[in-house]
Amino acid sequence: MQEQSYTTLCGKTVLVQRKIGLKRMTLRFSKKQKAFVVTAPILVPFSTVSRFIDGAKAWFTKVDLYQQQNLQQQNGSRIIEPGQSISILGNLVRVDFIPSPKLKVSLNNEVLEVHGVRSKFEQHLKKYLKNLAYEKLSHYSHEYAQILGVAFKKIAVKEMKTRFGSCTSVGNLNYCWRLIFAPEPVLAYLCAHEVSHLKEMNHSKKFWANVELLCPNYKHFQKWLKQNGKGLFGVL
Repeated sequence: MQEQSYTTLCGKTVLVQRKIGLKRMTLRFSKKQKAFVVTAPILVPFSTVSRFIDGAKAWFTKVDLYQQQNLQQQNGSRIIEPGQSISILGNLVRVDFIPSPKLKVSLNNEVLEVHGVRSKFEQHLKKYLKNLAYEKLSHYSHEYAQILGVAFKKIAVKEMKTRFGSCTSVGNLNYCWRLIFAPEPVLAYLCAHEVSHLKEMNHSKKFWANVELLCPNYKHFQKWLKQNGKGLFGVL
């Protein structure tokens, strides 16, 4: 059996395994290997395998949502300690602490390294995650505002205890930074929701039509938040 790897358009690394006598391709998540694995007939061209993998974007999203839900159920409310894994935008990431006189936080190959002194570990980790949340939330908010032809005054990513976003009457968008622990499509849905309020400050049919325009599968992500949103407030 030959083994290769392929990185998808959405950034997932998939192991490609070949088997003699196999008639069709299958895609799965291997708990043993902790990786996505596609098994393909040995004579199928790699280009065909890659197209098969890229065509499974919806499947990858579904698996991410399932893994995130399980992670929240297992961990509940907790402080993040070095060596533990957390979900960042739907990807499981191990958080490591590296003793160093210089502060540095970097994310490489699903490992988040926090360099510095141990007493400042949580503080630096939270700051990094807040900045990453702002980057993502700002990106989607600008993109969706352009699509709807609306404008907002400013974006704030802050600490929120019971909600994940709001849109003020003067056009300010406020988001909870803990959305960084949700799968990215869920974070994007929140942006679609709040940006749509810039056009309709209500929850009318017109409002939901705008949300659907920006996020066609919004009901799926809305359901995820109702089921798992409370768990996001329990991290850090």
